[in-house]
Amino acid sequence: MLFVRSVRQCVEAGLVDGAKVHLDGSLIDADASRESVLKADAETIARIKAAFAVQERKLDESKPPSARCETNRRLVSTTDPDAPCVAKGANSGAARPRYKHHRMVDDRCGVITAVATTPGDVAEPVQTQPLLAQHQVNTASEVTAVVADRQYGTVENYCELVAQGIRPHMAPMMPADHKSEGRFTKADFLYDPGRDQYVCPAGQRLVPKRKHPHRQMTDYVAPAKVCAACPLRERCTTSKRGRSVARHSQEALLERAHALTRTAEARADRRRRQHLMEGSFAQAANRHHFKRARWRRLWRQQIQDWLIAAVQNIARLCGAVSADIPARLPRKPLAAGRAVDIGPSGLVAQRRHRTLSTELVCRNTAGSAIAA
Repeated sequence: MLFVRSVRQCVEAGLVDGAKVHLDGSLIDADASRESVLKADAETIARIKAAFAVQERKLDESKPPSARCETNRRLVSTTDPDAPCVAKGANSGAARPRYKHHRMVDDRCGVITAVATTPGDVAEPVQTQPLLAQHQVNTASEVTAVVADRQYGTVENYCELVAQGIRPHMAPMMPADHKSEGRFTKADFLYDPGRDQYVCPAGQRLVPKRKHPHRQMTDYVAPAKVCAACPLRERCTTSKRGRSVARHSQEALLERAHALTRTAEARADRRRRQHLMEGSFAQAANRHHFKRARWRRLWRQQIQDWLIAAVQNIARLCGAVSADIPARLPRKPLAAGRAVDIGPSGLVAQRRHRTLSTELVCRNTAGSAIAA
């Protein structure tokens, strides 16, 4: 595959480190207008999609029936039934048929190492593990840190990454104090593993009371009478049933993950992600028509995404080995969270040869790259 070959050539040129990667996703408008969307009850939509699938399998007998669970069960585009109707945001207007592109970018020079194309209503966090596996196969390297925005900071992602020995440098989707309003948060309660209880700031104990198997959570609750008479009640809770604290079945992994997200390195990586990932998507949109599908159906959109990613990698490779291209050296965060340029001036002119020193590889050669 052209895309995989472009990744491996970048690895051979020293443009890929492979240890630290960045994740993000972007919606792509399908080649179908809103006027092509048919609205009906769920059963009718299911029959229409089944009819599309039958006709398609007549042309391709090797394609199995789709097992995907649709979330938009009452809408379907008669032009491109693979693209569900998705809105970009609360204030983005009406939903329209869209796909979603997921990509993984290496931290060293911004080389795209893994991509995936899904219907537009597929959540981005569920693509973390498939992209990691693809990255490790394409680069033959092990990932030690994953950088992403807040929507990737789910409990499942945290637990899986920490269990694999990977540092999750992503902010939590829901911070522990997002609804505290100045009251005590979970961090103010001490957990007693011997008795499986929490101790509140007033010294009272919260015992396990309610379990939620689907979420793998247990609610620890203090007696309502104790909370009602507590002098710290105003700083703790307004519930008449007493204060409660939720604990996950893998709380130890979550605590480790949250500690890693608060490090100076993680904060510096999240700042770098803003221009590394957004720059990669912006280049694809401005130069390669990334934000609009050229063809219809999911498998064709996958081909488009592979081609665009391959062209971006080839352009970055050409820019890195061209003569006399100013290149900024990598920046590493200090212990205090600041960043400093490596080298006397932070700039170096790369020499005209393919054997590049790893220390002189540019992180941001996109602006000087040769447009494919």
